[in-house]
Amino acid sequence: MKRILFIELLGGLGDLVIALPAIHALAVSHAEAEVAVLTFPPGDDILAADPLVGRVYLAERGDGDDPARPLQAVEALLSRERFDVIVSDTTYAGLAELLQASGARAVTNLWRQPPPDQRVEERFLEILHQEGLIAPWARLMAARLPLDAADHMWAVAHFPLPGRRVLLHPHAGMPIKTWPAERFVALGRALRDELGFEIVVSEGIGSEAQRARQIVEALGPGASLLSAGSPRQFAAAAAHTDLIVGADTGPVRLAASTGVLAVVLYGPSWHGRYGLRPPSINLQGCPECPERWVADFTRQRCWYTGRCPLGHWQTCLEDIAVGDVLEAAQHLLVKTAWWGKPSTRS
Repeated sequence: MKRILFIELLGGLGDLVIALPAIHALAVSHAEAEVAVLTFPPGDDILAADPLVGRVYLAERGDGDDPARPLQAVEALLSRERFDVIVSDTTYAGLAELLQASGARAVTNLWRQPPPDQRVEERFLEILHQEGLIAPWARLMAARLPLDAADHMWAVAHFPLPGRRVLLHPHAGMPIKTWPAERFVALGRALRDELGFEIVVSEGIGSEAQRARQIVEALGPGASLLSAGSPRQFAAAAAHTDLIVGADTGPVRLAASTGVLAVVLYGPSWHGRYGLRPPSINLQGCPECPERWVADFTRQRCWYTGRCPLGHWQTCLEDIAVGDVLEAAQHLLVKTAWWGKPSTRS
């Protein structure tokens, strides 16, 4: 086996991080092979320092005028290059047939028959093991984002002095996954005033920046803004803190892949499938929601309307109380104080 291609075209930053254990498991199980990844930007930046990924190909995202553009990128790549094994976590119409026709050994659906309480990344590893593509011990692979010296230098420039810090990421990209700003303020005050932690709020981009500044202003002394950088720079900065708190988003998942502990807030998505592995803590809003589709939360009415159809809240993340998040954060911060912070080395 000489060349392995992993196709990750689901579209989200978090999707690539979820796929990372599978990509790494393929690489370490076939040390003689080159592992390539076809994904969307900024996947090239995320994987730039990864010694297990030999090459990254980029696809353009589809739009209303040309939704098949990502599939065309796959077709173009396979027309000019040959791979021995192709694995895909993406199920565009026609993709499976295209991969089968390539002549490669193809595994075309890593999502098949998912149990409700098996994490997606662990499901990927189990299927690859069942297919005989990874070694048994590689099933234990966890997401680990390699960073380089430049990433850490960027983080040190923002945190030049040692300290006890909690990073709050109040952004979710869509209203239905957003925890109220006033709860981030209350949580930050408690972590600062009761536990003595410096509070850092990630700036985000666009309209998110205004939300972040308002939270920092409401917190007052002992709170600061982490300026926006590249995804890997954000992850490096998170690795220089004791804990990150945020909703189920790609940046939070990316930060956790550096080894920093996390408290993650789940609403439409089910923590049993998308939650981080221990010791990080996953908190689920409205766990008994009758509208929930565990296997595919995009089928839920709330996903498209941006509001909880039950009428209890705007979003079910409001079911997660500040006290619950504080308790989870205290539990993890005691671990870092007792055992020491997770290593920030790659």
